[in-house]
Amino acid sequence: MIDQATLITYIAVVFGFVFIPGPATLLTFARATSSGTKVGIATGAGVAAGDVIHTIMAIVGISAIIAASAVLFSIIKYIGAAYLVYLGILAIIEKAPADLAGRSLPISAGRAFR
Repeated sequence: MIDQATLITYIAVVFGFVFIPGPATLLTFARATSSGTKVGIATGAGVAAGDVIHTIMAIVGISAIIAASAVLFSIIKYIGAAYLVYLGILAIIEKAPADLAGRSLPISAGRAFR
């Protein structure tokens, strides 16, 4: 049986997660307000898909293997960094119209999911 102090601490943490929006919630809200409901739903679905993949990896034990292997963790870290550099280069060379008002430009729902 779980002791009362641990249970109260757990409940407090869960309430914190429920009532304090995190980066994913704020991203979804920002996309929905700037680009519409469809983009907001696609962004939320993309975040949820990432959460499901991470949970499946944790259940299977891949997360523990990655945490135990410094080499494998480094490989995944550098692949992720290379992907972010790739996305940055695409963002720089993309020919999008300038937004003079400083607001976010609307994007498609499919692009928001990715």
